[in-house]
Parts: sequence; C-alpha cells; structure tokens
Amino acid sequence: MTLQEYLYPGDDASVPELVQYYHQLCYTSLQICGFLLFVHGTFMSCSMLKRLKRRLNIRRRNNQSPLPTVVRTILALHRNGLSNVGYRYMWRTLNIGFGLCVTQSRARLCLRTIDQQGVLNRSHRVLRRRVYYNRGPNYLIHVDGYDKLKPYGIAIHGAIDGYS
Repeated sequence: MTLQEYLYPGDDASVPELVQYYHQLCYTSLQICGFLLFVHGTFMSCSMLKRLKRRLNIRRRNNQSPLPTVVRTILALHRNGLSNVGYRYMWRTLNIGFGLCVTQSRARLCLRTIDQQGVLNRSHRVLRRRVYYNRGPNYLIHVDGYDKLKPYGIAIHGAIDGYS
C-alpha cells in the first residue's frame, strides 16, 4: 500500500470515509474532529467519533504489521537512498507512505538493528552545552530579561557573574 491509495475522498465524501481517510494519515481523534468541523463543516464530538471508529472497526492498538514486512520495507528504503533519517521520520514514512501500522518504539528498534552506524552518528548530534573558561570573577557577566510583564510596562533585567 502506498501513498497513492490514500487519495483524498473529496468534498462530497461521507463522514465515515473522511474519518477513515484521516485515521490512515495518523491523525488523533481530536485532530479528526477539528478537520471535520473546520474543513468540512460537520460537527462531531470526540465521543461520537470514538463510537464511529468502533463501529467501523478502525483502531491502532493491537493492529501492528508483521515484523518481517517492516524490516523488508526499511531495508528497501535504505537501498533507495532514505538511509540518513531518524526513527520518527521512518515511522511516519512507514505509516503514511506504505500503510503499515508500526509503533515508534518498533521503528526505533528496527532502525537500531539495521543501521547501527547511522543511529550512532545521529546520536552524537545531541544538544551539548557550550563549555567556556572564565579568567576570574567579574570577567564575564550573564544578562537576561523577564518579558512576561512587558505588556504591562514593567521591564525586568538581571545580571549575574559567570565565574561561579
């Protein structure tokens, strides 16, 4: 199943078709209710939507794709040049692009097993605090402001010695 099979059902589509379409695109129930209201002009509460999903037998939990299929798809994506992506991008691609039902943890574990070097390279780009050396007291001063009160005309700024 590819992205081509998730074509937009059209403006004259029924509510169950729209719910199924948005569910396949991995939107949450609250987001689907928002789409139905603001895009299609149809009000549906979250409880009504959950009842409709239950009636249509649409669910995400306990509905996972087989592991060999997931691994084959990830390997095919790696061969086609999609090798330097993280697990969230891969999870999204598997769910939306290929119609597989994969959890983020399963996508992360598969990527860690298949592409160990890529995972290691991406993990080294984590946020690291800058390290600096200070010559002594009062050599470097950190200044910061508190902006929450600015709409009321109160500006607060503070400074602290960077040595300690």
